[in-house]
Amino acid sequence: MTGQAPATARALDPQTPAPVEPRRLAVNFVYLAAGEFAAKLLTFASFSYMARVLGPFYYGLLEFTLALMVFFTLPVDLGLGAYGAREIARNPRDATRLLHEITGLRVLLAIVSMLALGSFIVFHQNIKLKLLLTLYGLSLLGGPFLLQWFFQAHDKMHWVAIASIVRQAVFAILVFLFCHEKTNVLRIGVAECVSVAAVGLFCLYIARHRMRYSWAWPDLRLGRLLVHLKQALPIGLTELAWAFMWYFCTVLLGFIYSDSSLGWFSASHRALMALHTFVWLYFFNLLPSISRCASRPHEHLLELMDRSVRFASWVGLFAAALLTVVSPLVLTIIYGPAFREAWSSFSVLVWMLPVAMLSGHHRYILVAYNQQKWLLFSTVVSAAAAVGLSFLLVPLYNGPGAALALLLANLVNFALVYLCVRKLVVPVPITRQLVAPLLALAASVVFYMALARWNFWAAVAGASAVYACALARFDGRNLMAFVHKIIRKPAVNAETA
Repeated sequence: MTGQAPATARALDPQTPAPVEPRRLAVNFVYLAAGEFAAKLLTFASFSYMARVLGPFYYGLLEFTLALMVFFTLPVDLGLGAYGAREIARNPRDATRLLHEITGLRVLLAIVSMLALGSFIVFHQNIKLKLLLTLYGLSLLGGPFLLQWFFQAHDKMHWVAIASIVRQAVFAILVFLFCHEKTNVLRIGVAECVSVAAVGLFCLYIARHRMRYSWAWPDLRLGRLLVHLKQALPIGLTELAWAFMWYFCTVLLGFIYSDSSLGWFSASHRALMALHTFVWLYFFNLLPSISRCASRPHEHLLELMDRSVRFASWVGLFAAALLTVVSPLVLTIIYGPAFREAWSSFSVLVWMLPVAMLSGHHRYILVAYNQQKWLLFSTVVSAAAAVGLSFLLVPLYNGPGAALALLLANLVNFALVYLCVRKLVVPVPITRQLVAPLLALAASVVFYMALARWNFWAAVAGASAVYACALARFDGRNLMAFVHKIIRKPAVNAETA
């Protein structure tokens, strides 16, 4: 290969693409949402099955392993996915070069991460946990060849969605076929290795044979790789700090408690992370559009943010309130009666959804506008808050204390990234978009409390109807205008959108 993409892949216009084309953005989100919904259904099915088979104690051991692995998996990427997607969205002609160089850098990082994991395994005492970590460690070798970031950069969100389905389908099939009793916990590690290998091969095939780029062989020229590492490192360190904020509580619980409480908290945390995937998905889809706004007047960004913040406010607050009410029933259905006690943690954790949906706008603006260092600063401070609050609240309140520590740390992060965007880019208002949803939520709560003693489901349905009517009253016209803009025929060619 010559280092340039074949002619069939060079249909990209040399001009910078339009920052936002509503129909393309909506179609991409539908692809991503459908793919992630299917993938999360498979994940939920496999993990709820494992929870029932393993029980709270062994399931807690599995989730403890997964929480630890986060701190070894993220360094394999180290922000290179978001960095690569941003750079290709801005400069499509560099796609092939970036594909090889980023893959090469991720291979080197995978080797370093495996060595670090090996050091941890050697000094740990639990034999079963050592073996499980070793199996999960082998899956790090497949990380560099997961090319969803490359598909994202080209707005090929359908391949991102299919890749998610492939990974979770392979994992779920293996779990259902081979994991039938508590002693099978090690087979879950084997299933993870196989699923990562399968999705890696899928990504390589799509990049080569469908997108017509050369094979993603690693470019290991250190001079070029260090340039990318310097640019991506703030994003990667931010992701590591983010991991501390989200997963340190689980690890601390695992070290402090050896009973079923770890399994209960982990089940509620797993459910939240599945829901949070759709928050990440939303901003994964939005990042290229925000990045294109960076080269245009601020009015483009403010228009995009106004519509997006309104959507996030209405959806996030309703989801959190509804899940708080139905959490005991939902967790019992998903994980079984042994996990009903997880509701106390879950009812706190779900309020992280609206916080994350709102703060995500400001976090991704900092990425798109080359302000990664300030995003890193904000996330490190938030992670430190999460660690400090965990040491304070987990010993006192167990799982609910861990949940409260996470929620408070996310609120700290929201405040910091909001102030950074206001100072470094442009003030992005959120208060006027929040007023109507908060008023609607308050009215819904009053309605629910009035009917709950009479009939639970009637109260839930009535409160939801009140919220929906308020949405139609306050933002219905804007919503319908946006839907009309989405479904109408685009005014520009799709290749340049």
